Amino acid sequence: MGRTDLSVTIARPVEDVFAVLTDPTLSPRWSANAIEGELITPGPPGIGSRRRALTKGPFGGTMENVMEVTELEPNRKVALQLIRATWGGTGRTWYTFTPVEGGTRVDWTWEMEPAGLWKPLGSRPFMALFGRLLQRDLDNLKVMMESGQL
Repeated sequence: MGRTDLSVTIARPVEDVFAVLTDPTLSPRWSANAIEGELITPGPPGIGSRRRALTKGPFGGTMENVMEVTELEPNRKVALQLIRATWGGTGRTWYTFTPVEGGTRVDWTWEMEPAGLWKPLGSRPFMALFGRLLQRDLDNLKVMMESGQL
């Protein structure tokens, strides 16, 4: 299984950053490949909640995935397990939120095993590519949150 570790410091309070990153409907605003995000279980996010995402895929197509919240510590950590994905991979991700002087440090980790079209790449090269894309998204999140767009 491949892994990528990312981080960014955002000049906003932990509560604000946590709120944005736990709201799947906001993902298309800050993530370049996100098309649509939604919470598919009733109520606020909690352990066992599921979220669905539609993202841009290769060659102009789309991909869909469903993830389930496995850990939730308000303003500290959220972890999700991949339940199903059109690309057939397995994986999990988690964010940790740390108050720092002048804002919030977000550490974002993904562990994934690619399948389908992506399997021939292997998990390490796949995660290297995936990590670069996700770091761009985090950098965009920082700009949007610090400028008040989110």
